[in-house]
Amino acid sequence: MKFKYLVLLVLLSTLLAQCASSATIEGMTVKDYKAEKKIGDKIFIRSITGGKKTNPLWASNISNENFGEAFKKSVIESEVFSKIDSITNNEDWVLEINLISVDQPFFGTTFTVKTAIEYKLYYKNELKFSKNIKQSGSAKISDALIGTKRLRLANEVSAKNNIKELLRSLNEISL
Repeated sequence: MKFKYLVLLVLLSTLLAQCASSATIEGMTVKDYKAEKKIGDKIFIRSITGGKKTNPLWASNISNENFGEAFKKSVIESEVFSKIDSITNNEDWVLEINLISVDQPFFGTTFTVKTAIEYKLYYKNELKFSKNIKQSGSAKISDALIGTKRLRLANEVSAKNNIKELLRSLNEISL
């Protein structure tokens, strides 16, 4: 009888000891999309706002830094722009990103995260494209038994789907 309680205690301790981690750059990067048309040679990311750092004792979040890096890698992979510029002038494409909301579940076997992100793209200081994109992403218990990891995976899928939808939407821009 004591053995059962000991096993249960070890299992429960293992589950509770799992720390939350931020959505990863690799998990949010879009690698399976090629742009129908190239928008420009270079783009400057002016700002990324609205993300949150992850508290390891609480729940996984999407940080501005990781989302920004995943976005940059996705842009290069998709070939919508040739390079990401580190400085800008008045002749460049400039993008502003605002993570408006990341709706996360508290518990369940399948976690579905919904992201709403606002993108504003400027060319020569003139707004050329503005869109709020809402996408979701899910992770099942078969993807990860531990809830903190399952939430991180759902965050990553949702962010990746959001970036992918933006890349598709950029085809609407008339040059």
